[in-house]
Parts: sequence; C-alpha cells; structure tokens
Amino acid sequence: RNLGHLMWMGVSELLSHPHVAEVRQQGMIVAIELVKNASKRLPFPSEERRGRRVYEYALSKGVVLRPLGDVIYFMPPYTVNAEEIGLMCRTAVEGIQNATDA
Repeated sequence: RNLGHLMWMGVSELLSHPHVAEVRQQGMIVAIELVKNASKRLPFPSEERRGRRVYEYALSKGVVLRPLGDVIYFMPPYTVNAEEIGLMCRTAVEGIQNATDA
C-alpha cells in the first residue's frame, strides 16, 4: 500500500499536464494516457508514436515502461523499493515531457 501511494505521488503532477488525459492506478499498476489536447481529449496522430517515444526515453535511463499506443503503463515487481519507484516515476514524467513537446 505504501509503495502504491509513492507511485501515485510520483506521477500526480501529470494530472494537470496539457497532454495527459488521464492517470489511472489500480494497486501497483499505473496507466497514463497521452493526448494532443487534454481538455478536448483529442488524440495524437497514431503515426507520431508518442508512447513509443516515452518508452525509448525510459529505456535510455534504464527503466522499462510499457506503451500500448499512447497509454504508458508501469507494472513494477512487488520487490521494487522506494528508490526504484522514484526513478521510474521521474523517468516517466521526463519522458512524457520530452515526447509531448511540440
């Protein structure tokens, strides 16, 4: 429960991001939906592969995030520690910022 809360706190700043339509969490699974316009929920063109950009950024930092289209998922093992959660969340936030800059 505590680690799940740390995950939520690590990504909660994305709730107001102009290219994030939704941040969902169920236990230790977090999903972040990327869109071109959050207020209108307009998607990015699929050929831009924004989710893939986040994935590639995260890999360059040693973090594995799972993109399903433009939805980024985290599903860390239950053996994850607070430091690793911090790295994962920071990397996701940075990767989303990089992938959604015009």
